[in-house]
Amino acid sequence: MSKYALYTKSNSENSHHVNMVEMPSISQAEAYFAGVKNLSLTQLRELFIVKEINQSNKNLLYANR
Repeated sequence: MSKYALYTKSNSENSHHVNMVEMPSISQAEAYFAGVKNLSLTQLRELFIVKEINQSNKNLLYANR
């Protein structure tokens, strides 16, 4: 299983990490996040970006621990 993160979508280069989940596929992660946010998939994709998290990049979730 891979880890996927939900990020805010913004016009600037700064996007903020909102949530993380471990799922078998990105489509399942999107469905999960849509349910958590009580949004349709279309609404979720308009407001957020779901990306796979690289396992070696701990800075994102663990604040350099």
